[in-house]
Parts: sequence; structure tokens; C-alpha cells
Amino acid sequence: MAKYLLLFAISFCVSLALTPLARALALRLGAVDLPSERKIHSEPIPRLGGVGVFLALVAGLLVADSLGGTGEWFIPLDVGALMPILSGSVIVFVAGVWDDIRPLSAGVKFLFQAAAAIVAIGLGVRIEEVFFFGTGTWELGVLAIPMTFLWVVGITNAFNLVDGLDGLATGLASIAAGTCAAIFLLRGDAHDAMLLVILLGALLGFLRYNFNPARIFLGDSGSLVVGYVLAVTAIIGSQKGATALAVVVPLLVFGLPILDTLLSMVRRFVAGLRVVQPYKASFKERVLAAKRMFEADQGHIHHRLLAIGVSHRNAVLTMYAVALGLSGMALLSVLAQFRNAGIILVAVGLATYVGVRKLGYEEVTFLRRGTLLRWYEQLAFNRLFFAGFVDLIVISGAYWLSFVLKYEFQWSPDLKTWYVNAFPVVLVLQFGLFGAFGLYRGVWRATGIGDLVRIVLVVSAATGFSYALVQVSEVPASVLPFFCIDLLVLGALVVGTRSLYRVLDYSSKVEGSNGSGALIYGAGRGGQLVLRELQQNPALGLRPLGFLDDDPALRKRTINRVPIMGASADLASILDRQLVASMVISSDKIHHDRLEAVLSICHARNIPVVHAHLKWEPIWPDGNGGNGGEASALLPANQGDAKRET
Repeated sequence: MAKYLLLFAISFCVSLALTPLARALALRLGAVDLPSERKIHSEPIPRLGGVGVFLALVAGLLVADSLGGTGEWFIPLDVGALMPILSGSVIVFVAGVWDDIRPLSAGVKFLFQAAAAIVAIGLGVRIEEVFFFGTGTWELGVLAIPMTFLWVVGITNAFNLVDGLDGLATGLASIAAGTCAAIFLLRGDAHDAMLLVILLGALLGFLRYNFNPARIFLGDSGSLVVGYVLAVTAIIGSQKGATALAVVVPLLVFGLPILDTLLSMVRRFVAGLRVVQPYKASFKERVLAAKRMFEADQGHIHHRLLAIGVSHRNAVLTMYAVALGLSGMALLSVLAQFRNAGIILVAVGLATYVGVRKLGYEEVTFLRRGTLLRWYEQLAFNRLFFAGFVDLIVISGAYWLSFVLKYEFQWSPDLKTWYVNAFPVVLVLQFGLFGAFGLYRGVWRATGIGDLVRIVLVVSAATGFSYALVQVSEVPASVLPFFCIDLLVLGALVVGTRSLYRVLDYSSKVEGSNGSGALIYGAGRGGQLVLRELQQNPALGLRPLGFLDDDPALRKRTINRVPIMGASADLASILDRQLVASMVISSDKIHHDRLEAVLSICHARNIPVVHAHLKWEPIWPDGNGGNGGEASALLPANQGDAKRET
């Protein structure tokens, strides 16, 4: 342990000594962050803090290299193994220094980050396999390169985006570096642990000047380097042992920056959707709306903490506490050999959801608010193409999920090869039968029981034909149970995708319901039609509060989550408890005396009464040889089918 403490102390002292020099250099070069509406600080603060951190990291590595051959006490430094980290770090460091002095556009910065990621990939850094919840090793195959690229660029940007409060990015990076170093030490990987210990010392030395009130900012020269080093080191560690950094561990260690980045992208994208009118937007306007994801704003997690009254310093300390908690769970999952990793991740996910709602991120409810539904209705591309693309994903997902469920990760190479070879045949056949049997003729927004019956029949036929077709080759003995599972999984997924529009549409109506409260008299079929019209037609300006019905069997029941509050005799007491702005009569079969009593109470309380009904009128022939009236009879006198009682 003493060797790590020595290297930590060296990088800490170098960073502590160089940071004031970096501050003076920033002032001389004009690398100063000026106050603005988006910024929180009220006076100019020098940037270029990353210069001190980067040089301290390099100094620590040089000392480690020079002492590596002095005996067993020091670890020999493998410079070749560090080349992906060092070379890419230099690229993003140059970009960061340039941006701190003369701000770069987002596109140019992305090119530098992409170049650094490509260098790392070219030098052998790849996420080739992951170990997920103790289920075995998952090989990514052709997805290894794009997944590695997204991980490196994503984590690099995550630490850059989270650098919005004094000491926030530096502290979160320190916690992540310390946690990863501890994980490497638990696994016995002294070399990677040594690198992160040196980085930890450099960050903590800089934090002395960066914590609130900050005298210098980390800047892009520091946040990009720190994010890149942590991202690549995590991959290198996972390459040496898939069980060391499983999927759950990086998600927990880097959880806060990742969450903040994802929330920022969703928030900005949804804001762009709201700005553009979906019925009138051109393709260029929609692209510009998507580009809003990369525009800076004041909606990050730390901004939300400040908005609810948390002080600057306490907001940073709160973020530290959350990051420490997540890192502690990551260490716990490693110590527990991932037995409880799934439970830990589910618990963290639930806590994250609650926290996001408490911080007021209304944008994350865009699915329930119907934002995407409006855009789906105005898609610029053919909906048949969209449905086909979804089904390709569904068929593929159902096939491989069934494979995992059937064999539970206990498959031989030959068995896996057979299913890999059979997959394209099954995919093409099932997709073709979906089209041939009319699965794409339905309208998703109007999916009903008849459509669901068709889906069950089509999926059954597609699965049966697939099983029959693969019989031409030498099939495994367990292929029939596999296709039985595929039938159930595929059917559930297809039904789910077709029903999703209706589910989201209903959720958006419930979430965004507004208007004056209305009571519906009559809970029969006419009342149900009125309820559906009120829920789906916000132009009426009425929101259903409940039903009034004289059938004792319906008392205290609900219809589509709307309660039946009582009979006509209970109207006075209901009006005392509920704020009813309108009464809607839904039936022509209500007894005259009861209707008169209801109208009398509403008149006494100055509550408008509306008679809503579906009216059938013959146009031609009208039974008398005429044409059923003038054409003007087709034009409604008032909007809707409602007629106000007088």
C-alpha cells in the first residue's frame, strides 16, 4: 500500500504546485470564463485547470516508470499498455486547451473526441465481451467497435457536461477514480490501479483550488482528459477479466454523469419537439429540433438542486454523497460476486426515477404526455416502413430471447452455430408472412380485439411455418420447445407494439386532462360514448369527474377509471363535495321525474346542462320519395353532437 500512497502524494503535490501557475497562465492568455445568464458564477474565473491535472498525471507516471525497476517494492510500468490512454489523452487535452483559450464549436470538439476514441480502438481497446449479472460472458462481435466508440465519447462528454458547479466534476471524477482503483486492487490488477491512484492524487490536489468558492475552473482541458482516462481504463480493466468490471459496475461508478447526460439529451430533444409545430414542420426544422440536444442550458441536475433552494456548496456535497453511494454499491456488487447486482441495479433505478420526478424533470414524462404520439401521426417517412422496421427488431429480439430462455446460457458452440445459421431464414420467413397475412393493414391508433385476434393467428402461422422450414436441415432435439417459446415471446412483443399507441394515448389523456369538471348522467352505452368523447376531445373543455346512474347494481363501480358516484337522489350531496361545472345527459331513456329533479337542482345551483346524443337522420331515401332534406342539413349548427337544454 505504501507504493500507492507515495505515487498519490507525488501527483497530489505536483497538482497542488502547478495549479496556481496554470491560473496565472490562463489570466495572461485570456482563458477566462465570463459570467452570463447560463453561468452561475458572478465574476470572471480562469479556466485551464486541466493543465495542472494533466501535468501532474504525467509527472506521476514518469516517477512510477523511473522507480519501476528499483525492486519488488515498485510496479514495473508497462508503457505499451498505457499507449491507448496516453495518446488519446493528448488529443483531447489539446482540444480542451484550445477550447479554453478560444472556444471551439461542438462539432470540432466532437471530431477531436472521435479521433481519440478511434486511436484507442486502433490500439486494441475494445468492449469485446461483458459479464452481466452472473449469467456468463456475452460476446459483442461486430458491435464491439461501435459500442466502444459510444462508451468512450459518451463518458468523455458526461464529465464535460457535469462540470457546472465549483468542484463538481473534479469531485465526481475523484470518486470514480478511487472506486475503480479499489476494484482493480480487489482483483489484483496493480498496474491499472496505479494509474488511477495517480489520477486521484492529481484531482484532489486541484480540488483545493476548485472547490466552492472556486479560484480556477477545470475547463475542457481537464474534464475531457479525466473523462477519457476513466472511460478507457474501465475498458482495459474489463478486457483483463470480464468479471472485474461487469455491466452493472460502470453504470454505478459513472452513474451520476451518465444520468445527467441522458437527462440533458432527452430534455433538450423534447424541448425541440415542443418548439416545432409537428403539422407544419419541414424536414430541416425537425433536424434542427434534434440538434437542440447539444445546446447548453440550465437544466442539469445541479441546476435543479439550486432551483429548489439548495445552496451552491450543499448541491455539490449532495452530488458527492449520491456518487459515493453508487460507488459503494458497485464495490458491494463486486464483493458479492454479482449475486445481488440485479437487485442493486433495480433499487438504484427506482431511486433514480423518484429523484428525477422530485427534481421536476417534466420532460421525462413525454411518453405519457403524448409528445411523440403527435410526431408519429406526422411522420415524414412511410408508416409501413416504420412498422416493418419495428417488426424486424421484434422478430430478432424474440428469436434470441427465446434462445436464452430455452438454454439458460448452457449451450455448446455447435448448438449456437445452428441457431445463428437458422436466424436469417426465420427472420425473412416470419417478416414476409407478417406482410402476406395482412399484419400491416391495421391502424395502430385503432387497434382492437379483431386486430389482436389477427395478430395471434399470424404469429402462430409464422412460427409454425418457421419450424416446418428448418426441418429440411439436421435440427437439434430441442428445437420444438424453442419455437414454442418463440411463439409466446413473439406474440407478446407484437401485441405489445401494436397496443403501445393506445396505451400511450390513454396515458397522455389522463396525464394532461384539464378543463371544467363534468358529471355524466347515465352510465349505459350512451354514457360510455360520452366519456370517450370527453377524454379524446379536449376542444370540448370538459373533464369527466364521474357518473350519475340510478341502477343500484352500478353503485360504487368504475368505468374506465371514472367512478359512478351515486344515483340522481344523491346529486345534491355530490355537488356539495365535488366542483361540478357542467352536467351531461347521456341518455333519452331517463325517467321524466328523475330528469326533472336533476334539472331543477342544476338550475338552482346555476350549473349548465348539456344533452349529448348520437342522432341518425336519413338523407336519401327518406321514405317519402324525397332526398331527405337540403344539403345544408349536413352542416352542423354547433360544434360537436351536444345540444344544450333550455
